[in-house]
Amino acid sequence: MYIHNHGTFVGRPVADMKYYKEDVSRYTRLHFRRANRFVLLSLAGACRCAHEQSIKKNTGVYLTTENGNLGDTETVLHQIFQMRQFPMPYNFINTMSNTASFYVAQSLELLGRNMTFSSKLLSFERGLELLHCDMVAGSVNEALIGGVDEASFSKTQFEAKFDRRYEDYNMVEGSCWLLMKKEAERAMGEISVVAAFADLGRLLGWIERQAFERPVFVAHGILVAPEDKKAIGRALPDATLFDPIGDIGYFDSAAASAVTHFLQRDGGACLIHVNKDTRGQFMAMRVEKY
Repeated sequence: MYIHNHGTFVGRPVADMKYYKEDVSRYTRLHFRRANRFVLLSLAGACRCAHEQSIKKNTGVYLTTENGNLGDTETVLHQIFQMRQFPMPYNFINTMSNTASFYVAQSLELLGRNMTFSSKLLSFERGLELLHCDMVAGSVNEALIGGVDEASFSKTQFEAKFDRRYEDYNMVEGSCWLLMKKEAERAMGEISVVAAFADLGRLLGWIERQAFERPVFVAHGILVAPEDKKAIGRALPDATLFDPIGDIGYFDSAAASAVTHFLQRDGGACLIHVNKDTRGQFMAMRVEKY
């Protein structure tokens, strides 16, 4: 799958929704009067990626997310369980996170395949797997795929989920997108491998079989343990550590952020990104930048 453009919107959460609406208005003529934070985040990254690309009407939209519309979901649960009342209709409707991918397609006037995809801690990688299958099957020739998540706002939940200190991370929100095509002409790079491994040993065996023509960088997901990183480092002795979480902050679609951050670098290189879920399963992406 060949990368033809990328778009990124990452930063600390801003309370005033006008900030997001003004940003999105730079890229689309449509006005989203009742759009929420998650929808506007999705639009901010996707519209950047598609800007001035003359993408085709049948381009697909694959939105991947760990948490979806976190803010409105919390609001609805508060209304039900704390206030003991029916949720407000607007908040309730906006808990359906797949409306965001619809808004992306509407703003870009796209008529292709449209879906929202989530898979615990590996959403972006699983979305890429699905996109690859669709391209091989001929269902899609061109697609926008992005990872979108709001910032983690609960210290308690974050530390229970990841067994990491909340204070050690800069919590950001983000929307990071790629324009992917089957055709290689005029591509800026490619995602040549997206692979799952049941354990570290199988991952290391795959790494050791790789051959590299460009300088190699290696990045890790938040759950990759220090001992795992050391073993990966031994398998890639000439690789340079690439730390997008340390550079720009953490949100639950950090794998998508790692790819777009890597593509912003000057010069050709290869990124090996290793992610891990709570069951101990690993996933690796190999990204080439020409």
